[in-house]
Amino acid sequence: MASLFRALSRTPLLLSPARPSLNSATTIHTTSSPSQFVRNFSFGGSSPLAPLSIRHQASVFPSLHSSFNNGISPAVRSLASPMNKTQRRFNSLQPKKMKYRKKHKGKIPIPIGGSTKGTYVEFGEYGLRIKEGARLTAKQIQAAHTTIRRKIKTVKGSQIWTRVFPDIPVTSKGGESRMGKGKGSVDYYATRVGINRIIFEIGGGGIRREHAKEALRLAAAKIPVAVEFVDKADQVKPPKVPRAIPGANAAPVKANPIPAATIATPTPATPAPIA
Repeated sequence: MASLFRALSRTPLLLSPARPSLNSATTIHTTSSPSQFVRNFSFGGSSPLAPLSIRHQASVFPSLHSSFNNGISPAVRSLASPMNKTQRRFNSLQPKKMKYRKKHKGKIPIPIGGSTKGTYVEFGEYGLRIKEGARLTAKQIQAAHTTIRRKIKTVKGSQIWTRVFPDIPVTSKGGESRMGKGKGSVDYYATRVGINRIIFEIGGGGIRREHAKEALRLAAAKIPVAVEFVDKADQVKPPKVPRAIPGANAAPVKANPIPAATIATPTPATPAPIA
């Protein structure tokens, strides 16, 4: 209740000229707008002009709490409720806990050495593959995910797998600002996606190929890079080849000596007779 009165103390209270005593119930003045409905209420007191005091009118707190919970709509009650919290600034797709609040910009990864990680459909039956490296924001991923979910929700048992997650905080500073004074505040979250990575997969419920292709086509409109439709039945995944580490299990090679019996001895040339 202390948080409630701290919030209400910031706004002026319109006290009625004739107020009842402490033993009477709380009087609430109704108005047209919800904000004025919360502001224009008065408490009982010993004097009509006595200021509102938390210390001297502690007995009114239970009646005030019951009045707000019983006679006011939930929308209006949330304006003066101590549980009213500020809404989250960012999208729902963001890490819950991070070691460091800000990070470097970084670069888009380029797979080298024959790596095929994340480039094939693994969980579902159809996928959406990105054809060029890019940095996708949380808003773009969430918009594409919502589009797919709305399209395939008619298929009972269908599922969506998101293979990427925005965990890179992107900061920004105001234009024409002086240099220095630290890094800018976090503006949004993004993820760095390499080339040929699968970003979405759908399957389950016996979803048809045409239905899945249409859902992923609508989701591709939310992604600002070139993508392609992938069918798990058509993809050919190369076999895994163990990577050879130089000098790991190599045994020392000994020179095999040639047996003496196999070595041909040169025959001495016979001198020609002297005429």
